[in-house]
Formats: sequence, C-alpha cells, structure tokens
Amino acid sequence: MSLKKIGFSTQFAVRVLKTALGCAAGVALLASAGAVHAAGSGNLIVNGGGETGVCATDWKAVKTVPGWQVLLGNPTLVCYSAASFTTPSSPAAGNAFIADGPYGDSALMQTINVSSASSAIDTGTVTYSLSGWLGGYTVYAGQAVVTASFLDAAGKVLGNPGELSGVTASARGNANAFIAKSNSGTVPAGTRSIAVQLQFINTSGSYNVGYADNLSLTLSTPVPAPALAAPASTVPAFDHVFFVMMENTDYSQVIGDANNAPFINSLAQGGTLLTNYSGVYHPSDENYLAVSGGDTFVTGAIYFPNIKVGASHIGDRLEAIGKTWKAYEQGMGTPCNTKNNVDSYYQPDDAPFINYTNISGNPARCAAHLFDTTQLSTDLQSAATTPNFSWIAADDNADGEASGNGSANSLQVQDAWLKQTLQPIFASPAWTNERSLLILTWDESSGSAANHVGAIAYGSQGLVGSGAISTASYNHYSAGRTIESALGISPLTANDTYAQPINDAFTPNAKAAASSFSAAMPNVQQGENIAFNFSTTPANANSSNWVGIYAPGNSPGANSSTMWQYVGAEGGVTSFSTASLAPGAYTAWYFYNGGYTKLAGPATFVVSQ
Repeated sequence: MSLKKIGFSTQFAVRVLKTALGCAAGVALLASAGAVHAAGSGNLIVNGGGETGVCATDWKAVKTVPGWQVLLGNPTLVCYSAASFTTPSSPAAGNAFIADGPYGDSALMQTINVSSASSAIDTGTVTYSLSGWLGGYTVYAGQAVVTASFLDAAGKVLGNPGELSGVTASARGNANAFIAKSNSGTVPAGTRSIAVQLQFINTSGSYNVGYADNLSLTLSTPVPAPALAAPASTVPAFDHVFFVMMENTDYSQVIGDANNAPFINSLAQGGTLLTNYSGVYHPSDENYLAVSGGDTFVTGAIYFPNIKVGASHIGDRLEAIGKTWKAYEQGMGTPCNTKNNVDSYYQPDDAPFINYTNISGNPARCAAHLFDTTQLSTDLQSAATTPNFSWIAADDNADGEASGNGSANSLQVQDAWLKQTLQPIFASPAWTNERSLLILTWDESSGSAANHVGAIAYGSQGLVGSGAISTASYNHYSAGRTIESALGISPLTANDTYAQPINDAFTPNAKAAASSFSAAMPNVQQGENIAFNFSTTPANANSSNWVGIYAPGNSPGANSSTMWQYVGAEGGVTSFSTASLAPGAYTAWYFYNGGYTKLAGPATFVVSQ
C-alpha cells in the first residue's frame, strides 16, 4: 500500500519514513519504491512546514520565512521548543512552524506554475489535495487560513479556491495546539498557476497566536516540484555603501513632515521611498544585529557590554574578499573607545560591531574599524580612502531617542544631524565619481504596533530611482541582503539569504512616485483580510485620502461604498476584513481628500465562500 493511498502527502511520508528508518534509509526507500505520488505530483508548496530558516524561541523576534512572499505584516518562524504544543499524533512534528509574528495580522503567498500540466488540467479531470496543520495559542482568537486560488494565464481567478480554516480557539479547546485539516477538489480547466495564500487573522496585534505547519498541495497529475531558492537580486554593484540607522521614530511621524524634517523628506523625494518597511524587534539592539549579522541573536532589552555574539558579520565578509569597512560613531573620541567620557549621549553599540566577540575581543582590530564621526571627513577626501562599507551612527540625542522619540523636537534634531553628516558624503569623490549608495532607516518605531519605520534608498550615478516609491514589504533583513548584493558578499544566515532584496529601488526597476493601487491578493475566502498596495505623489498625499470597496455592479459616486477607510500616508499597505462581504467580485478605488476624485483604481478581487 502506498502512503498516498492512506492520505499522506510526500512531505508527510518523508517525515514518517525518516522517523521510522532514519534519514538516509527513509529517503532511499522512497526513491526505490517510487510509489508516493507515482501518478501525481509531489508537494508543490515550498517550505510549507517552515523547516528551512532560522526559527525563534523569542516571541518578539521576526525571522524570514524562506520560500514565501510577505504581503502583509511580519510573519515569522517559531521553534517548537519555544513553548509546549499539542500536535496531531503523526507525522512527528519538525523543529519549526510558521506564525503570524509579533505585530499582528499578516499574510504570505507563493505562486506555483502548473502550466506543464495544462493538457491534463484542461480535461477537467485533475484533482488537488490541500492539507496541513493549523493552530493557535490558548484562548486567543488568532487563526490561520490557507487558500489555494486557481488562476488562468492572465491571472484571472477560476472557480472556487481550496481552503483550510476553522481552527478557532474553541475548536482547539482553548489549548496551545494544532489540528490537521484537509480539503480536495477539481482543478478548474484553464488553470496555469495556483496562488497559495497563508493568512493569519483575528490576532488583535498579539504575539504569535496563529500557527501553520506541514502545508501541502498535490495534484493528481505530474507537475515538477518547485525548488526552494533565494529571491533573485537585481541590485547593481556599488563601490561604496553608506548605512545610517536612526532611532525610535514612526514612519508616520517623519515621512511627510517637511516642516520639522525637510532634509529627510528631500532625500525621500530625491531617492526611493520604501513605504512598507519595518523593524524586526523591540527594543533597539536586535535591529542593529539583524542588518549587520542576519539575526537578532539575543533576547530582550540587552545592551553592550552584555551582548556577546560569536557569529560572523558584514565586516568579516568584506575583509574576506579584500574590501574595506568602518563604523563611525558620534562621540566616540578615540578609536574603539567604549566609554562616554567625550559625549554623554554616546553609546558604543549604536554601531553594532562592538557586540561581536571577534571585534570586542580583539583591540587592534576594533581600533582599525571603529572611529569617531570626525574621522569620516578625513576619509572622504578621496575615493581610495573612503571605505567600501560605512556604518554611520549618531549619538542617542541626535539619533532621535533622547531628543524625544519622533516628536517635533526629535525630528528637528535628527534632520539637522543628517544634513550635516550626509551632505559632505554627497560632495565627496566617492559619491561624485564612483557608484555609491545610501540606505537611511530607523531601528524601531516609537509607537506603531506594526513597527513601521521609514526607509530611503539614495544613490549616485543614476543607479537609484529618483522620486520613486516602493510599496513592497521589506525589513532590516532586506537591508542586509541589499548591502550584501551591492558589495558582492555572501549572506550570513537564512534570514538575509531568503530576504527580499530591495530590487525596486534601483534603475530601471524603480517606479516614479505616482498614484497607484492594486489588490495584493486575487481571491480571498469570506472572513479573510483583503490587502491593497497604494501610493501617490507627495503633492497628492493627504490625511483624508481613502480607499473604498464597492459591491458588484456599484460604482463610486453613483453608489455608496460597502466598506472604506482613510489611508493618509504617501504609500503603503492597507487591509480590510471580508467577514461582512457576501461572496462575489468586488472593485476597490483609491480616492483623494475625502471626495470621489480617483487617485487610482479599480482593483478587483473575488470573495469566495
């Protein structure tokens, strides 16, 4: 009897046989028998169990989920060892599962190309099987919903999606548990791709209260299984990268406030503004580590000298290929000084490298790479003396923290320091004569539940989009991956390896700031969230801009919207619950200043039952 006949996916079968026979023997048996999915496909979902990646035992940490594109929020991988979980009796649970993350509702997607099976699919006889474990945390209402939407060659939704859902707190008996779910049906004729969407809903912003594991999608006809691959990078090569991380400021506090932060907003308008960028931790230092080392490494509010990371960092990678790097910190005084005897606001870990033991434990190496910001002026005198990578850190007042955490005064202080520090870079030979990139961001938000922070890419030689805007989901791992790609060094961990590089900031992929609007998901089950990406020009940004959803046959002005909400930022992602929407095809529009002037749209989507 084949394992397929008793309801196991290939992924499940491999785990069972590995457990029973050991890894090598189990895989060998599968290969020799050829019975599992001999007449059909293997599991078409990449990393459906979250076993590839760095899982977290720290509930506050965001980790990259390899193989999945983030549509909304900050989903993460959690280790089973983080707590006690009740799981189905078989197969044995792995090391990790996928969770909503520390900042509430989130969504991921992967699109599977099944066009190689088009002849069989178009007979209308190919069936699918969708299965997995869904779960959650005790009495919390957060839950996972998995949707497999069938799309034609033009991306149009066909038929009804497959769905896994219903694992509410009551279904779990208010336990910290997973329940196995499955669904099957016929693949609609004309299907050329299947969009698998994993959503976590009803989380109320709580930490990791919705779970999914062992997700599997198989077809009854052969289809090549997709391979897990790191997202492709189109980041151009740069001679110099400058990275600046300010502190404790919400995206909404700084972006658009040209009165208190004119220089910062001029950078946003002259480069590429990343409207959907977030930190990966609260509080600060783990965010610094995420960029420099590809992980948060430590747990909680821990700072220098108590952080001691033995892993590699960007500096190690650069030295290995003969490239140069320095960290410049305001108030350091002499190289590698760790005392605030020069500047009372100076903190040694505002640049993260002192936290790595191969720097802190090596005084000569530390003194060769960690300098006061006054050294930057000297190094900028020629391109040859300008490092390939520079981390530039303000002290705790100038970076926005001690000056007010995103208040008007804080913005003014940050803006003045950035103008004073960055303008000499823009006038330097490294910038004017060579290929240089600046990435400016903030470590964490001061109050945003989503840890939404500003981020700007700004460059020389026409390599970075000018007056461009991105609504793609990025975080500090994306910044690290982008720096690595720009300087030709290898990633450090699975977090940065599988993070999405900031491709759309660079010419020719950068998109000029304009009014745009699209649905992030083609099809949602009733009760799921529908997410929209929106952007507009600075001139059209308004606190009363809004998005409205219209029922089938209704149109703006002639009919009232079924649902609406303000979206005052220049761009980003917004989402609506579809619990009150009847099944059907809907349109959504993006409007100006509380009226019916259309900025962009329509975006169409389908709600299924």
